[in-house]
Amino acid sequence: MTPIQNNKKQKDRPQWRYPDRPGAPQPSQRRRRQPRSPSLTLGQAILAELQAFFQKIWYCIYENWESILKGAVLGLFLLFFLLLQTTFFVEFAPFGAVPDLLLSLTVAVAVSEGEKWGAVFGLVAAYFSQSLGGTAAGPALLPLLYMPTGYFCGICAKNYLSDSIPVRGIYIAASGAARGGITMICAAAVLNASLGEIFLHIVVPEFFSTALLAPGIYGLIYLVLRPFHKSRAQRTGA
Repeated sequence: MTPIQNNKKQKDRPQWRYPDRPGAPQPSQRRRRQPRSPSLTLGQAILAELQAFFQKIWYCIYENWESILKGAVLGLFLLFFLLLQTTFFVEFAPFGAVPDLLLSLTVAVAVSEGEKWGAVFGLVAAYFSQSLGGTAAGPALLPLLYMPTGYFCGICAKNYLSDSIPVRGIYIAASGAARGGITMICAAAVLNASLGEIFLHIVVPEFFSTALLAPGIYGLIYLVLRPFHKSRAQRTGA
């Protein structure tokens, strides 16, 4: 009798474990296997990775093309003024001292583009000026001058001081005074002269030589970078 009861219980059990409701998987759906994606060869995998890599680069260039173009323009100005400083003004130095054109260029970039551009450009300018002989012999202190000058001038121009001729005169005087301090330290390390002689014969002529050419550099950089500050509507005339 017991086997008959067990068979009856098995017949009374539902045939499916899932309830009959909308969306419930059917037996054919539960057992159906998804088709496998074809495996890539090594060459195809490398090609796919390269395509994704160059797509990212192209997207980055497309999104930041203005900054890239601006950096290229400033790089050309850096090279141009460095050549002037190390060739032409060595022979034709106003007041008998070579002007620090790259310091004025750093301040001009910081005033127009802000502290980040000023600090980075100042660091790059100091490296090239120091390595290519754009400054007098002595300790390599130009990075300690150019980068903080670019940063603080950018902060002042962005948050505290308006962009006017008197304010730019303040930048010229402050950066020239800081350059004079660096020049005095470097000259005292390599020359057998008193601080008074260094100040009168080296620092003062260099200060006025740099200050004489700084306004022209400020104006040139302002005009060149001005189109980058216009909105798209202003560029298209809409």
